[in-house]
Amino acid sequence: MSERVSGTVLPKLVGAELELTTRCPCHCTTCGTAAGDARPVELSLARWQEVTRELVELGCQRVTLLGGEPLCFEGWAELARFQVELGLAVEIVTSGVTVDAEVAARVRDAGVASITVSVDGTREAHDRQRRVPAAFDRALRAIALLDAAGLRVGVTSQVNRLTLPTLEALAPELEVAGALGWQVQLTFPMGRAKDCGIELMPEDMPELHATLRRLRLRRGLRPFLTDSIGYCTDDDIALRTPQGGRARPWIQCLAGLRHIGIASNGDVKGCLALWDAFTEGNLEQEPLARIWRDPERFAYTRAFDRNSLAGPCADCPHGELCRGGCTAVAVAYHQRPGICTHCFRLFEAPASGALLPPACPAGSP
Repeated sequence: MSERVSGTVLPKLVGAELELTTRCPCHCTTCGTAAGDARPVELSLARWQEVTRELVELGCQRVTLLGGEPLCFEGWAELARFQVELGLAVEIVTSGVTVDAEVAARVRDAGVASITVSVDGTREAHDRQRRVPAAFDRALRAIALLDAAGLRVGVTSQVNRLTLPTLEALAPELEVAGALGWQVQLTFPMGRAKDCGIELMPEDMPELHATLRRLRLRRGLRPFLTDSIGYCTDDDIALRTPQGGRARPWIQCLAGLRHIGIASNGDVKGCLALWDAFTEGNLEQEPLARIWRDPERFAYTRAFDRNSLAGPCADCPHGELCRGGCTAVAVAYHQRPGICTHCFRLFEAPASGALLPPACPAGSP
């Protein structure tokens, strides 16, 4: 999908991440935004509604409401309902700490398509990172309440040296609580996580890959990869595809190509996980359409050059399609896009059991 502007073919926007606020009741050691207090100036409900109209005009189909804790934004339910009425699929990502039966009903009544609860490991690991009393129990209670309200509930888990050993024990707990899907992503060094000291290093990747392969074989709930993990192994499609979903190969980072991130102060990036140096503009200074349709912006991805790949990616046969994996991970670890030292392919051993689909098929997004 693309659109032509002044003779230039530009990508068509599909999805947006909206950071409603950086307010959060948790004080997570692994938080990529160092959330806690609200920013000095944040977009109002009325301004977010205007931004939503701009997103729809650009062809956006779905939005994800994030924080901080998005449920700490005073007008979250009204905003979600407004977005649904404009035809957007709305997802919320929450810590679950503030969820009770009333909140669960409000989420349902707003027409939210799905809600994802962050659960980072089993009880001890999760609570140690959250630094909030009984955070794990409150997260699982939130899953159960949201499920009882009739919502599609998923879980997202950060993987690091504290949580990796707990993933296999966590699976049945999430399943019993009512989670329908479970995605995993790397903890990487940005925000408060720069100082946590528990992020996985390249030498940890074989253990992570082996753990995910074992979980792939379990009956019931099993995790799938997000953009920050994996790439181009024989079992990448099998590990990356959500349960019951269509096959989902890795086809490069889509930040700035199909997806956009908008921070609570109006800053626009290809992805909210990118450093502030990757800010392409601010909505208080210019309209979103001008930022998105400017062919000079998002140059790190829209003007991709195969020769920009570095490290093990420079000579990788999948380089043209993969482009060095997740841009945010590359920047966090190496201060530049186009290099991935955490790629499963670098440490790949033949998968055991049944043959799995080939990874990275030819084609483009």
